[in-house]
Amino acid sequence: MIQEVHAPAEPAGAFGGFVGPRTLVAQVRVAAPWLFDGSHARIAELPAVPCDPAARLAPLAMHPLGWWSVLLHAERLVAQERPSPAAITDYFALCLAAHWATVATYVPTDVDAKIRDALWLDQTDGDELATMRALAGHLAHWDVRGFSARLLDVDAITGEAWHGLHSGHDGERLAVLCGALAAHRARGGSRVADELEADVDAELLREARAWQALGRAAGRARSGDTSAGVAWLRLAAVLAHNAGDVDQGLGGRAGRRGGEAARARFGDLVRRDGQRYSGAFAQAGAVYRALLAAEGHRNYPLREARVLRADAALLLPLGPFLDEWGARLARWPAWGAAERAAVVDALVTGCRRVPGQHGYYRALAGFDAAIPGGLGAEGLQAACGAAVRRGLREPELRRRLAVPRVSFESGFVRQAARLLDSRAGRS
Repeated sequence: MIQEVHAPAEPAGAFGGFVGPRTLVAQVRVAAPWLFDGSHARIAELPAVPCDPAARLAPLAMHPLGWWSVLLHAERLVAQERPSPAAITDYFALCLAAHWATVATYVPTDVDAKIRDALWLDQTDGDELATMRALAGHLAHWDVRGFSARLLDVDAITGEAWHGLHSGHDGERLAVLCGALAAHRARGGSRVADELEADVDAELLREARAWQALGRAAGRARSGDTSAGVAWLRLAAVLAHNAGDVDQGLGGRAGRRGGEAARARFGDLVRRDGQRYSGAFAQAGAVYRALLAAEGHRNYPLREARVLRADAALLLPLGPFLDEWGARLARWPAWGAAERAAVVDALVTGCRRVPGQHGYYRALAGFDAAIPGGLGAEGLQAACGAAVRRGLREPELRRRLAVPRVSFESGFVRQAARLLDSRAGRS
């Protein structure tokens, strides 16, 4: 068990006008309590850290689970009205760690603008700025396997060995790199800015090649095998998200001061000049807008079901292909009827509140097929409220749940293929 550290509450803006370190960690605890209670299977992989309250946070980040180490030792950084340059660097490390830990959870922390813009501009010390660059560079090595359900192992699908894992975390890293790039251009640091620009380009090339490889694998798939096609569509959502993160990273104060050339090269990848990166981002963006945009909401209905935060294995995958996740919820061994009813309530509420989405329906379909009696099981029905029971009887919901998983998934893949064939015919 990890020792709990309790400290007095911090006032708003406790760290140079930003949220205080302890408050930020408390937000992570709400989103991912399994990071702090010793229950996660990867806890044994964390390196030992000497007990030294005077030591800094930033050095703890330089290993694959460094983001986790930073969070577990965040008490080393105290709230300061006027942070020193060293404290700004450590706060940057903490914000990165909080973001990496929660961005794939139901309650992500709101530190985006800090890590891609404000803290780069606030840093005044050259050596500390170099440490921040090193932290940004190390993000490519931070490991979130087992901490996110939104990772795509492209090599496992394609049988190739050079594409690696892909996820929205890559977009978060791109946003940080773009903010650093713009800030260094604004400061006149051309050499470092050039290196950062090369890093951004290399990541975008990697993602474009993965898109092409998955597209080829989907085209080769046998009838009834939707795994490659589903992965391809999930990657469309990832690429559209990541291109948006590039725009966000270049769109802040630093971007306005020093990001003009980078915006010309990397900006608006999903809409402008569709030939960049072999058209991968423009194609992914077209698929996303036509088929997946309704799935890109913030899943507010699921935040009401706090039982979903109990274990990393309950994290939400990329929608709308959520049958397997729904089945996992139905069979989750630690739950009784009350917990399952809370999840069904959130999903039914989401079906009503989020127009155009398919994912919550598919989660309910997976849930329904996974246990005896499905959604009509007597114990589950008794635990659900009257509004949920009425919702489960609605003809539209029953019609959607009756669609077989393979039919739903293959239909989406076919639509995406036809859309891109049509685009190619027009070009």
